[in-house]
Amino acid sequence: MSDQRRRMDHKEPQACPRPLAPALIAIAVLFALAFGSIVSSCFTPAVSPAESSSSSETQAAPSPATVHFVAVGDNLPEEQIGAYADAQAGTTGDGNYDYTSIYENIKPYIESADLAYVKEETHCGGDDIGPKGYPSFNTTDSMADALVDTGFDLVASASNHSYDWGYFGANDHSCELWKTKDVVFTGTADNADDANKIATIERNGITFALLDYTYGVNGYEQPDLPSYAVNFMDKDRIASDVARAREAADVVLVAMHWGTENLMEADETQVEYAQYLADLGVDVVLGSHPHVIGPMQWVEGTSGKKTLVAYSLGNFLSRHESPKPRNELEGMLSCDFVRGDDGAVTVQNVVWTPLVNHTDGETYRIYALKDYTNELAAQDSIFSGLEDPVAWLKQTSIEVVGSNFQIDA
Repeated sequence: MSDQRRRMDHKEPQACPRPLAPALIAIAVLFALAFGSIVSSCFTPAVSPAESSSSSETQAAPSPATVHFVAVGDNLPEEQIGAYADAQAGTTGDGNYDYTSIYENIKPYIESADLAYVKEETHCGGDDIGPKGYPSFNTTDSMADALVDTGFDLVASASNHSYDWGYFGANDHSCELWKTKDVVFTGTADNADDANKIATIERNGITFALLDYTYGVNGYEQPDLPSYAVNFMDKDRIASDVARAREAADVVLVAMHWGTENLMEADETQVEYAQYLADLGVDVVLGSHPHVIGPMQWVEGTSGKKTLVAYSLGNFLSRHESPKPRNELEGMLSCDFVRGDDGAVTVQNVVWTPLVNHTDGETYRIYALKDYTNELAAQDSIFSGLEDPVAWLKQTSIEVVGSNFQIDA
């Protein structure tokens, strides 16, 4: 028997309570600690080694780099739109022009994007020429300010109207003007070095390259122009440019001024070049020229990669002398470029938003179709003859663009 047991069995009524008190307290403390540990284990979740590390290591991983992109078609103001801009700037005929109000309803959509593209089909050939319409277009210099104010970052300029006012309009004046603006401008150039550059821009850690080509120019053959003046559609040149663009950027956008006027489907040349661009690994093709909207589709290249092709975005701003409803229906492509964990950038969340060129005979505005009403349409001589203009515009957009994409109308 241990000394402790002997002491506990020894009968000493007066001495016993004193030595037992410390023992009982010790036992009570041990019991409390043991019980507390059991309770704690029941109500405290297990903590993994990773979770017990420093707070900087426990923060959620950053979300993938994403760039929200929008693109519209041809900016093609006729002479009467120039007259309206003249009146908006003050005294008519004073040489001042203000186009900004034309874009005020669409501006929130453009400004909200990280990156926005437009095709400037009519060149800013100088205020001395003034606003001119078909067949030789010219837009005054303040148009550049209006587009920048609206929120555009990418401006493509290769079109069949590039040489409406010759070298001065397309190259000397226009190119020098756009160099003073905070945009990426391409498609025409006033020297060989600029023409040879790959136009790039960076957003949210993703670099974009913009290439721009036209099928031709009115009244001229390619050999008639300086080799650097306008970018023509040529497969060898396109292949070389795409290869250089792929080295310089994560995403390659190609603007193509192509197609058949007033045809709301892809013609043979468009289909041929769309496949060629997909085989080269282009990410998105932005079509213009037909003055109407065209289909949109994914085209699979030889590598298995798919290229998003918008065959025609329609006229962003226009009002032809003999317009039809289909000429005043246009589109805005939007999508997200997302960099994945593997570093590759993919095209996601593709949406087509129908747009409308509207005039009540005095003012000119561009609307998103979802903001347009039959009451407004009743003021437009082109749409007022339709029984339900808004329904027609929406249904036509769905039928032409295709049911494989979201139509935000």
